[in-house]
Amino acid sequence: MTSFEQGPIRPPSEAFSLLVRISRNCPWNRCAFCPVYKGEKFSLRPADEVLADLDAMRATFGDRPRTVFLQDANPLLTRPDDLVRILEGIRARFPRVERITAYARAHTLAIRSLTDLRRLRAAGLDRLHVGLESGADAVLKLVDKGVTRARQIEGGQRAKAAGFELSEYVMPGLGGARLSDLHADETASALVAIRPDFVRLRTLAVIPGTPLAALEARGEFIPLGEVDTVCEIQRFLLGLGTLPTRLESDHMLNLLGELRGDLPADRARLLGLLDDFLALPADDRRRFILARRLGMRLRSGQLDDPALRGELDRVLARLEAEGMDAEALFAEMRTRMV
Repeated sequence: MTSFEQGPIRPPSEAFSLLVRISRNCPWNRCAFCPVYKGEKFSLRPADEVLADLDAMRATFGDRPRTVFLQDANPLLTRPDDLVRILEGIRARFPRVERITAYARAHTLAIRSLTDLRRLRAAGLDRLHVGLESGADAVLKLVDKGVTRARQIEGGQRAKAAGFELSEYVMPGLGGARLSDLHADETASALVAIRPDFVRLRTLAVIPGTPLAALEARGEFIPLGEVDTVCEIQRFLLGLGTLPTRLESDHMLNLLGELRGDLPADRARLLGLLDDFLALPADDRRRFILARRLGMRLRSGQLDDPALRGELDRVLARLEAEGMDAEALFAEMRTRMV
């Protein structure tokens, strides 16, 4: 029986990719919002061990894989010579592969030489996923991201200069109520400087047991509610201006999964989706949010259905009778989606 090692997470866009574990866990592992890898030690896997995994994967899957994702949090810390061997090994064993992608920290991209990054690109690494989260130094410091705005921009620009497709992740709500406007404005301006191919939204959920949850318990972080988060996204989108990129809302944490399109061409349509939600009467917004958090992909116009409205109102009334605030419920429901 063949066996191979795989890590715990991958981006939503890599749901059907072959997962190849190059490193274990996260070298930073201090981000206040992140529940993954806590208590685990970071290590790089030997290239020969990874190549043996590739042989086992080839025996298991044949040459069917079309996309490959390199795990875990920062495989680009691997020595360039070893990573080139692994990339060439993937291409040799899976000749039908059309795309190889990986997570990368902006700090690592900023300190890697452009020559080494271009070698990795030439060896077959096509796309990098970078957790920008925020472009505001105050927010990055608050959540102990371990990188500055300037380094985020430098790393992103270096990835683009090396020829990679670049996907930058943004976390609406990460600044909380106090830093929301700053978070929206400076994240947008950082992305304008980086010019990534993709901007991916992943709304904040404050997970119990994380350092961010402790900050909330002490009153040092006040999470945004659902409506305020949409307002922040609206401000952020306006701040992107004419940046040419693809906006994706491909995580179930996002209230408005339909908020996706090519910028700047789809800018007016996307702003219209936000306006439509914000224009709903307050009670309809609550119904809409509850339905979405329950996994229903309804449109705002469907709230006119008396049966659906009645069912949603019964749920909300029961919560109120039990003394639970609707916003607290929505926040708790988001934690189940991580």
